[in-house]
Amino acid sequence: MAGYPNNQNNPAGAIPVYTAAALFLNVTAVTAGTQVKTGSGVLHSVIINTAGSGAATITLYDGTNASGTKIATLNTSVSPFVATYGAAFTTGLFIVVTGTTSGDITITYS
Repeated sequence: MAGYPNNQNNPAGAIPVYTAAALFLNVTAVTAGTQVKTGSGVLHSVIINTAGSGAATITLYDGTNASGTKIATLNTSVSPFVATYGAAFTTGLFIVVTGTTSGDITITYS
């Protein structure tokens, strides 16, 4: 017989565990800058759903503009592609998307 977390073999008395769902932003246009979140948080992933073109990139910053600390720069011309991070940011999450077309990009964060 399997044991339960409360060590009483009682599933009704099991201790629930909750995890926070990540927030997301879907980007489908080239942008000089978008504030995704202000304040501290965690960048979970960048998902390239559909490839961009014309040297398409997305650059992510810890800050409120493109002069913040760079977290990452990704080439968005390859899809599908998932980059996972778990990277903490303190000031905010700011993105810049360049290229002829951005493609379709999803950013998950909390």
